[in-house]
Amino acid sequence: MSTVVRASLGVVLLGVAALPAMSAQEPVHWDVVDAIMQEAFEHSDLMENASWLTDVFGPRNAKSPSYISAAEWARDRLIQYGLPNAALEPYEFGSGYVNEYISVHMMTPQYMPIIAYPATWSAGTDGRVVGTAVYLDFGSIESEADLERYRGKLHDAIVLTHPAQQLPTQFTPRSTIFTDAQLDEMARIPIGPTPERRNRRRDSGRLGRRQIIDFVVSEGALAIVRTDGRGDYGTVTVSNTGYTLETRPWEPDAPPPHTELFMAAEHYNRILRILEKGIAVEVELDLRVRFTDEDTLDYNVVAEIPGTDLADELVLLGGHLQANPAGTGATDDAAGVVVSMEVMRIFQELGIQPRRTVRVGLWGGHEMGVFGNRAHVAANFADVKTRQYKADYDNLSAYFNVDHGSGRIRGVSIMGNEVIRSIFSQWMKPLGGLGMSHLFTTGMQHEAYEEVGLPGYYFVQDDLDGDAHTHSNMDVYDRLVEEHLMANTVILATFVYHAAMRDEKLPRVAPRPW
Repeated sequence: MSTVVRASLGVVLLGVAALPAMSAQEPVHWDVVDAIMQEAFEHSDLMENASWLTDVFGPRNAKSPSYISAAEWARDRLIQYGLPNAALEPYEFGSGYVNEYISVHMMTPQYMPIIAYPATWSAGTDGRVVGTAVYLDFGSIESEADLERYRGKLHDAIVLTHPAQQLPTQFTPRSTIFTDAQLDEMARIPIGPTPERRNRRRDSGRLGRRQIIDFVVSEGALAIVRTDGRGDYGTVTVSNTGYTLETRPWEPDAPPPHTELFMAAEHYNRILRILEKGIAVEVELDLRVRFTDEDTLDYNVVAEIPGTDLADELVLLGGHLQANPAGTGATDDAAGVVVSMEVMRIFQELGIQPRRTVRVGLWGGHEMGVFGNRAHVAANFADVKTRQYKADYDNLSAYFNVDHGSGRIRGVSIMGNEVIRSIFSQWMKPLGGLGMSHLFTTGMQHEAYEEVGLPGYYFVQDDLDGDAHTHSNMDVYDRLVEEHLMANTVILATFVYHAAMRDEKLPRVAPRPW
């Protein structure tokens, strides 16, 4: 968003950001938190729901049959929990993508099955193809002249595009369980000016990735191959294909797709070492994909528990149902989805009647640019593109988002709003035994809400081993930690309940121009 638009929004928001009168003591409903905790730990549906989303419906990429099936299942599950208004909420999206089959093998000089996955929105192959591996370091190409030495040499080639990846031995665990000292440092109020954002631009004189790929494809290459930068014992992290960051391959006017793979670093490195010895390497590839563009719609899943005396006001919670298709989207973000669904189940089971309407959103199109969430914000609260404010803009108290894996929640950011500190500090009091102990002055705020000046809070979670596999082929059910998901459910439910029951909506601050 431009500075002009953000500044314009800021002028409007200053008028609605007036802080309500605060009571001397924020009420805490200890009895309700105790009931929530008992239900969460003794009658949990978390892991059963997670298995459906990951084992049965994974990988759940945008507009894929598995995503639509998962969305329909989640809607029906919420209806079973007593939310008859649960529904699929449509929004405009481009082409979906499905990886239907992939088989990759090194055939010579020795046979080796290769761990590899297509970049999302990669083109497939025309059946089984066999090509010769060629090393063309994209990072070394600065001009069209640098490509000339490859002209006529890339027909039926499998093009390796990066140097070998260094794979140091790991002597320390990947998991991070924050210590009290680390949390204290993270929560420290900074003194001094905030560092300015820097506008990073590619050197305009350097040949761009799109131009290099256009050359490689025009020369008849069968596929281009990348590693994921992780080198984690056969784990492969996959991202979207595309010529540049500005080119979004799911859009109707995107360039024709090319065939692109992410390969396990260990297998990629072996092929490079063989090539360095002057020995030819043949690779067999069979990739079958499908683009789902029969219509223009994708879907969120939305359901509500109606409020009572403040029913026109809203408290929103959720996580993203769409997932990167390499694995089954367990930590990113089936974890957040099932926790959000569990909060709604518990509220219904306990017969909770919130003063404000509580809405859960399970979002689509997340990994491509928060499409589902932004569509919901634009339709219900404010549209950044048209600068139109909707009827519910003034009615939203807060959005609570869970999207940082299955690690235990340790805190939440107040996003520079010091009035929130006294409120959240009280809400946290019943949660100390679950590890929820800190408030952070700055941190992530949900983009779709921050853009229009609405409070969208992320929780801060421990980084577990499973979370290290985000967007990879190992983001699967087994990486989820049930005890942590239960604790996170209690924490999320506590924040949602108190936000729904307090006399005033949570106070806001106007957004900063950027």
